[in-house]
Amino acid sequence: MSECRIRSFRATWSNWDISWGSSRSKIILPVSFRLELEPGSSKSDCVVGQLKRGRAAIGGDPGKDVWNDWVGDSEWPSGWWWSGERLALTGKGKWDTVGCGGGPETVATFSDSPGFGNAPAGQSLFYGSAVGSGYFDFKTFVKQKTGGLATNTLAEINWSMRIDVPTPGKGGSWWSYSDQK
Repeated sequence: MSECRIRSFRATWSNWDISWGSSRSKIILPVSFRLELEPGSSKSDCVVGQLKRGRAAIGGDPGKDVWNDWVGDSEWPSGWWWSGERLALTGKGKWDTVGCGGGPETVATFSDSPGFGNAPAGQSLFYGSAVGSGYFDFKTFVKQKTGGLATNTLAEINWSMRIDVPTPGKGGSWWSYSDQK
């Protein structure tokens, strides 16, 4: 049986990207993920993806952006960014080789930028729990691929963020945290 063996799986959060314009507001948290496989492990044996749950609301209206339970954060309902065969558009991923000697592609990078990239100026912004005032949660994972299915979870980074800005440019709060050690 082929196996997905992980050397490392890490996330890096950049500084918040914020601009309060006269017509549009932006507040996003850029995060990047780096997966390195053990020598001899094949990327076709791995599935990489992300699940999310929470609510995003502009001007108090969440519209369809409410997820009470975990859902895929991808155009694929499963949340896969890498299916073992191809990359989803979500996750903005790519595979590379280690070093300059060629060989199999064993390093993957993915990125996400949750938040509000183009909200109408002056509207309140909330990105948090589906109910109440808690956090918007993410599970970014690597799973074993067996027979076309993602089976056991091999690595997972649980992280959360919250944006609570009643009037953009005039206060509010935003923060994030992760279980990554």
